[in-house]
Amino acid sequence: MKAIIKTKIYAGKQKQQLLRQSLGNIRFVWNKFVWLEKEYYKQHKKFIRFAGLCREITRMRKEYEFLNYTSIWNLQQIARKFNFALRLFIKHKSKGYKFPSYKRKKNYDGILIYPKDFKINGKMIYLPKIGWVRIKDKATKKSLWKHITETAKQVWVKEEPDGFFAYIVYEKELSIQRQNGKIVGIDLGIRNTITISNGETISLPIKNIMRIAKKIEELQSIIDKKKHINKKRGIKQSKRVIYLERRRSKLLKRIKNIKYDFYQKTINHILKSHEYVVVENLELKELKEVKSENKKATKKIHKYLQYISLSKFYQILEYKAILYGRKIIKVNPKNTSKMCSRCGHINNITLSTKVFKCSECGFRIDRDLNASINIYKMGLSISSGQGEYKREMVSERIPIR
Repeated sequence: MKAIIKTKIYAGKQKQQLLRQSLGNIRFVWNKFVWLEKEYYKQHKKFIRFAGLCREITRMRKEYEFLNYTSIWNLQQIARKFNFALRLFIKHKSKGYKFPSYKRKKNYDGILIYPKDFKINGKMIYLPKIGWVRIKDKATKKSLWKHITETAKQVWVKEEPDGFFAYIVYEKELSIQRQNGKIVGIDLGIRNTITISNGETISLPIKNIMRIAKKIEELQSIIDKKKHINKKRGIKQSKRVIYLERRRSKLLKRIKNIKYDFYQKTINHILKSHEYVVVENLELKELKEVKSENKKATKKIHKYLQYISLSKFYQILEYKAILYGRKIIKVNPKNTSKMCSRCGHINNITLSTKVFKCSECGFRIDRDLNASINIYKMGLSISSGQGEYKREMVSERIPIR
């Protein structure tokens, strides 16, 4: 299966400038494509396809000499990407897909894609039109690095707040884990990020994340004030604002790294010990629209959801399940929190309820653990009885608060 390894690029000032110029050139070409497609549609009532866009690149390289400083592969890949976005708009316009828009320099998050002509030699990588640059990755073992260099398919280059990074796409061998027939249910939440049906709870370091988020909000407030003052003085951009925006971007990346590290380690722990993992088939867009009776609590919930990125958990889980040869079972999330895990009675509970108490049988249990047990039971019925739930599994660990 295809996998990606991320390594930092250590390039001199001249090569960094060439990389930034290439990123600017692909943005320029994208914006040209937007204008061309609009004009062509006005005259012919149809769009230019991928082959036509490639011909336009050849014409533009003759007209604009600065495009020759960028590899032809980068320009062709941006044409492919644009064509994909255009086809999505044509086929799924009714679902809310929009026509490709112009990209501003400030908000552009472009990637240089090298499908061919790159070379990897030890800890050096050759990029067309750029030359040899040094890369560094301390975590990868020498044997694995040799396999990566031999099976590399593509190289992507991206600029991030702390420098340039190379993403190497390579063929990774599946590491199938031993089958043990174990099944587990998982409930995702805010108070406990992950609650497992065996009574185990694993939480993101939310206090650290919210402390960094507070710094980001303070920086954003300063940036907004500086921009307002600059606007009055007739200054478009200042070095101070650029510096503050870079600091804010670094803090956002730190949160991203904390989440990524947490989800990687947690999912490895779950999948290596269980063959079947049962999760809710959540609509994450609807989850963000959930409202509490308390407006302040609703704001806090939405803020937490913004920073914990539950969608990232599902992405990593599905990828790792294929890698380890595990099976993911998705169940209907309806009433998983409201249903009693002992008698099956549906109770009316609010978002602020921490301890679940059944009005029918009087059973008391932690709300998140109750939901994870219900998810587990639903998964058992789908997987044709790959085990039997026993309450003794969690009786010693039920957290009542």
